[in-house]
Amino acid sequence: MIVNGKAPAPPDLGLYQQNRPKFPREELLKYAGRHVAFSADGTRILASGADMDEVERELLAAGIHPSQVVGSYVPDPDEATP
Repeated sequence: MIVNGKAPAPPDLGLYQQNRPKFPREELLKYAGRHVAFSADGTRILASGADMDEVERELLAAGIHPSQVVGSYVPDPDEATP
């Protein structure tokens, strides 16, 4: 959350880049067709929603500042991709 009137510094995403490709596909498929917020280290999904506004509301309700996560969309395997 905001501390002393300022948002926290952006997280170091080095671990995210290492861990995100290792995230279990079967776990990721639970969020197919939804927007998600990954932890900065890429090991957990902290919130999900139909759109990023909903994800942000979930994060804030959990006391997590949106700048501390990585947002992503999980495509449905049946969706056509360009």
